[in-house]
Amino acid sequence: MKKFTTPLLFLILGSTVCSAQVGINTSNPQTLLHVDGAKDNPATGAATAAQQLNDVVVTSLGRVGVGTNAPVNKLEVNSGTSGASGVRLTQLPNAPGLSTNANGDVVANDFESAGVYVTKQRLILANPSAVINSGSGAYSFRYNSNAVGGYWQIRTNTGAARNFLTWDSEYYGNNAVGGVWQGRTVQSISPSTWTNASPSNAAGNSNEYNVMHIYDLGNGSIIRLTTTLINIGTPVYESLIVEEF
Repeated sequence: MKKFTTPLLFLILGSTVCSAQVGINTSNPQTLLHVDGAKDNPATGAATAAQQLNDVVVTSLGRVGVGTNAPVNKLEVNSGTSGASGVRLTQLPNAPGLSTNANGDVVANDFESAGVYVTKQRLILANPSAVINSGSGAYSFRYNSNAVGGYWQIRTNTGAARNFLTWDSEYYGNNAVGGVWQGRTVQSISPSTWTNASPSNAAGNSNEYNVMHIYDLGNGSIIRLTTTLINIGTPVYESLIVEEF
């Protein structure tokens, strides 16, 4: 009888241990596995948001939380800082963009040979402080309404000074009283300097539609910039679409 009781006792105890919550640096675990990195969680009740920032948990649903004790996805990271993901991919420094391959692995995008990357700005009041970046982050665009006549501008964010070729088609006015303007420009653009994308063509202040094809002759990138200026009463509204090839 004694030989049978001992294994049964271990089975009962083992079952109890397997169903318990495990806490490291805390006697008050909130999930299946709970690590309190700074040992600052309370002895009873739930930790505050600030106390959770140094915690790592695994829930009974198989979810992992870093900086949060209540993850709502398979992996949730709370860095505690607005605008910061809290995630670092050490072997992908300076990647202009990320995507997944056929296996679902996160990889760096190859902007020189793959796809079209589109960024958009909805219709807003014209404002030179409104800046939109291309998909790779290598180029920025804005409408500089402060310049005489107003100009669409480009800023390069990478590389050295190099030549750009711009084909610009502009449609302006209203129906029969409107017109079309076309131009071609080659100019050198230095990094971090706002430059008129089509220097020979002021964008004007109302009811104009531009399509610019901008070629970066230094690296072969192509940008199609589609812009709109609309005068609705007194205010001038702007919108643009940036397609990077």
